[in-house]
Amino acid sequence: MEISVVFPVYNEAKNLKKLHEETREVLKNNFEEWEEIYVEDGSEDNSYRVLEKLSEDDDHVKVIKFRRNFGQSAALMAGFDHAEGDVVVSMDADLQNDPKDIPKLVDKLKEGYDCVSGWRKNRKDSIGKRFSSWVQTHLSMRTGPDIHDFGCTLKAYRKEAVKDINLYGEGHRYIPAKLYKSGYKITEMEVNHRPRKHGRTKYGTGRLFRGFYDLIFSYFWNQFSVRPLHFLGGIGTVFMSVGFFIGLYRVIMKYAFGVPVLPHLAQLLLAVGLLLFGFLLFMFGILAEMLAKTYYEERKPYVVEEKKGL
Repeated sequence: MEISVVFPVYNEAKNLKKLHEETREVLKNNFEEWEEIYVEDGSEDNSYRVLEKLSEDDDHVKVIKFRRNFGQSAALMAGFDHAEGDVVVSMDADLQNDPKDIPKLVDKLKEGYDCVSGWRKNRKDSIGKRFSSWVQTHLSMRTGPDIHDFGCTLKAYRKEAVKDINLYGEGHRYIPAKLYKSGYKITEMEVNHRPRKHGRTKYGTGRLFRGFYDLIFSYFWNQFSVRPLHFLGGIGTVFMSVGFFIGLYRVIMKYAFGVPVLPHLAQLLLAVGLLLFGFLLFMFGILAEMLAKTYYEERKPYVVEEKKGL
């Protein structure tokens, strides 16, 4: 299979037929072998019935149906797991991504990249949605690659890259960061973005906060997954040091200068609390280090790009 195009679908019944027609035309004119994979993510409309009909009429269409709504990350993951193409492209099913951009993204991959991310430079969305995405993107830049639009679903991947990621939560927003951490080459390309004609956006404030929490974890995992003790142990050492010096100060004041302890009991309690809290953080760091060791016994902490003579 030359190329697989993955569409997460949630309540997009009115868009699916036109989306398939546009995508089929582009793929037929540019690739010899292709497949369209639609992941029906527990829609409440008749999206699945539309997809069933498309699948019956076109052998290139494959449909995966979830029992309930699991979210976009899970839908993309299912599509990636079932993709057979040497190149995998992901797209939204709301017709805002333009299938005509697919060949350009694939051509960019041929320049030696493993992931080409779409950049919706001229977005056709509401101010609220653009602002939320802007906040998310600028926070996401802390996780690795310097790209402008982490939230754009339209991306092209080499097969070996897309098979090396695991998505959950709102993790689809941080795919470039996950790949960047593993040493894959990431770039971006401006893509066309069209206004939504049917249905409504599934993006809201709730997803922004959930995405922010996932961002915090993604940043921590990228930086400290191999060495969590450096993070937790470092903070714990700071707390223990502050507590130690506060306690030492009170001991010196009592035995060297005769200053009674009782009026300064709060400082002693603070010193003891800081020492205990710092020690707990240090121990949590050791436990996290043990968990990381267990994790990497199952999964090597590196990705091999090429082998010769083996």
